[in-house]
Amino acid sequence: MIYIDEYIFINTFIDYYLIKSCSIILKNNTNNKRILLSCLISNISIILLFLNINYFINLIIKLLICILMMYISFGRTNIIKNTIYFYILNFFIGGFLFYFKNEGLFKYKYYLFFIPIIMNIYKYFSYNIRNYLRLKYKVTIYLKSGKMLYLNGYMDSANTLIEPYSNRKVIIINKKVNEDFYLVPYKTIDNYSLIKCFNPVYVYIDGIGLRKDVSIGIINRKFKGYNCLLNYRLMED
Repeated sequence: MIYIDEYIFINTFIDYYLIKSCSIILKNNTNNKRILLSCLISNISIILLFLNINYFINLIIKLLICILMMYISFGRTNIIKNTIYFYILNFFIGGFLFYFKNEGLFKYKYYLFFIPIIMNIYKYFSYNIRNYLRLKYKVTIYLKSGKMLYLNGYMDSANTLIEPYSNRKVIIINKKVNEDFYLVPYKTIDNYSLIKCFNPVYVYIDGIGLRKDVSIGIINRKFKGYNCLLNYRLMED
């Protein structure tokens, strides 16, 4: 049996960590007073436990309460995005707690000790996934033959190769292309080598734009999840 005061405490505690995590993941500026006020507002939903209302109406009321919570916590900016992330976090932590309860591993009172750990695990994976996706780009290379290459590019901070003849930034791909090549020296971890390069008409990178100051290097190696290694110096312009 869970008493009302215990329910309010647990609900407030969980909502605080959920909103705080949203704030960190989405980099929203807020303060603890606004978050605590939002958590107290969330306890309005307790009234729904004692009302015999339609499931759909119940869902709408909870959604409106959630939107109000996001408005109090972060203001009107990106309120829909904040609400979606809040619900994703809810499902994430709810899945963990349901598993603990279903397996009978812990009594509900001990769940509170695991919530900060679960939220930090989520923040870690969410942050790394978002960073990985942020560095992926759609790339179109326009060849002198009139053909085009459509590639999935990854912005690699380790690739800062500049070809020495015209100071073009070298983008590396693993596709076979029939173009006029020239050799460009580059340094590996423990050696010096040569890479075959050619100059395209231009390259279009989604989110960066059209670039003519690039050369394309060809290597015989598979990439995981992409087939074009972008030059990090493209981010500096």
